[in-house]
Parts: sequence; C-alpha cells; structure tokens
Amino acid sequence: MYVSGEIQIVPIGPDVSFTRYISRVKQILEASGLEHTMHDSGTNFKGDYALVMHVAQECMQSVMDNGAPRVLCYLKMGARTDKDYATEKPAAKKVKEYLDENRG
Repeated sequence: MYVSGEIQIVPIGPDVSFTRYISRVKQILEASGLEHTMHDSGTNFKGDYALVMHVAQECMQSVMDNGAPRVLCYLKMGARTDKDYATEKPAAKKVKEYLDENRG
C-alpha cells in the first residue's frame, strides 16, 4: 500500500539540542530511498507502507543507540484509492497554484 504522511522523531533525554540525533535520522531517510522532505518540526514522506514502518523503527532505534534514553515517534499517514500518491502533486504546491490562479 502506498501512503503519504508525516513523521516526527523526538529524543527525550538530558540534551537540549536534537541535532546529533536528527542528523542520523536524516541519513537513515536518505539511505532508505523513501521520498521525503524534512522541515523544522518533522518530515513529510510518500512511499510504501512497509518501508515507512521499517524506516520509523530504524530512526527510533538510532536515537536510542545514540544515547537518548527515550524516544517518541509521532507518525500520521493516509492512503487512498481514488488518486495515485506516487504521481499526485504535494498539497502545498496545489494550494499555491490555486492561489496564484485565483488572486484578484
């Protein structure tokens, strides 16, 4: 099943900075081949459900392996049969195009 959604990995521990944890998460995402866009509060993705779940597990494990005693993973995703997520434009792009066409 092809899904689209967002994942947020939150290390819980004594460190104030998440950079070292999230840098490794970014490497895992890149290596996975999962289509994704990282932003300040998470990562949007599109891809096969099984791959998404595998990547989420790897990301959580890497945070703990890197010294965080706890990790939270917020994962939201959706699937649909009426459109093909693989070829569908991102919602933000569709909204921008709509606004550009309907200004005035």
